[in-house]
Amino acid sequence: MLMASRRLWRLAFIFVSLTALCLKAGSSASSQEAAGLQRSSRSCRACHQAIFDSFVRTAHFQTSKPADKSSVKGSFADGHNTLRTRAEGVYFKMERRGDGFYQTGYEAVGVTARTRTERLELVIGSGRKGQSYLYWRDGLLYQAPVSWLVEPAAWMNSPGYEDGKINFDRLIPPRCLECHSSSFKLERTATGVRYAGDYEVGISCGACHGDGSRHAEYHSANPADKIARFILNPARFERERKLDGCALCHSGPREAKKLPFSYRPGERLDDYFQLPAPQTRLTADVHGNQIALLRRSKCFRSSPEMSCSTCHNAHTAERDLAQMAGKCLQCHQTGQCKLSAKIEPAKLLGDCVECHMPNQPSQLIRINTPAGNYSPSYRQHVIGVYRQIAERLLRPEGRRKD
Repeated sequence: MLMASRRLWRLAFIFVSLTALCLKAGSSASSQEAAGLQRSSRSCRACHQAIFDSFVRTAHFQTSKPADKSSVKGSFADGHNTLRTRAEGVYFKMERRGDGFYQTGYEAVGVTARTRTERLELVIGSGRKGQSYLYWRDGLLYQAPVSWLVEPAAWMNSPGYEDGKINFDRLIPPRCLECHSSSFKLERTATGVRYAGDYEVGISCGACHGDGSRHAEYHSANPADKIARFILNPARFERERKLDGCALCHSGPREAKKLPFSYRPGERLDDYFQLPAPQTRLTADVHGNQIALLRRSKCFRSSPEMSCSTCHNAHTAERDLAQMAGKCLQCHQTGQCKLSAKIEPAKLLGDCVECHMPNQPSQLIRINTPAGNYSPSYRQHVIGVYRQIAERLLRPEGRRKD
């Protein structure tokens, strides 16, 4: 409970500090450029139809959405829409009403009862592992206390929430939104601050390619020019700048030097954030330092050009492990694997990733349930030899879904 309170106060302090920075900046060039990113995202489809249609199916693009019947994955059916807690008389109920989705906390104390209901406005998370939900209050965003997990297909306390407590007061700062959306600007009001209404959910094309408004304007007027003008191509960046683009959201918590949403692809991330604190035990988490984990890999240290995009295509939803393992064969041969003779050829490629980059329980994302703590699993990014995983995969009962 004390640790949860400390996290809440730390979050509030960070939010206040960032608010001061944002208001001091006012209508800066960064704000104007962020607006350009929104415009460019909507204009990409006209000339890049196939790439755009593929990209909108990725976890990046779908990492936040308005809460509606197409985006909310949780079950609102009777019998499946209630979360019981270990505290007697405390539970949550999720309801779909005519005008939207709602989450209500109930707490019975003696003969009295207390309830709190909030309408779910935004979905956070692509829905592959799960979803959390945000609601608006006085122009700011807060996280609802109950989230949906795909496995085990159930409502659970949102990560970090204490079971048996009704808490609708987790404020969402701009830094969180920077990795789950394309733009959320703060603006001054008569009573304080609020998020501007012209926000853009999902990670847009501009996150990697920069403001494309001038690019779109030029090529609309000059369709015969086949050389891409006024746009950034991350494939042409040097390795460290390629990594920085991913590290913005995949290098763990870092103290900001500059405003949220001000980083532009191709620039040095260290100019925008303090150096990460030294860690003796890095964790394989979506909120952990995946870039540092990759740097520890022999593959990375032995390959001067290797970056995240060596294995990942940001334009495509990648879920086929055998297809992903095809990237490994650019440098490795299946015959080099000492276990290859023991694994069925049809399963060998799929096992490359499962064996050398196994799914492991999160050490950062803990979900408190009536039965104890639950941790979802994430892909390890230290590419290496995990003998216990290999031995498990050799057993017929040892295989599990990605």
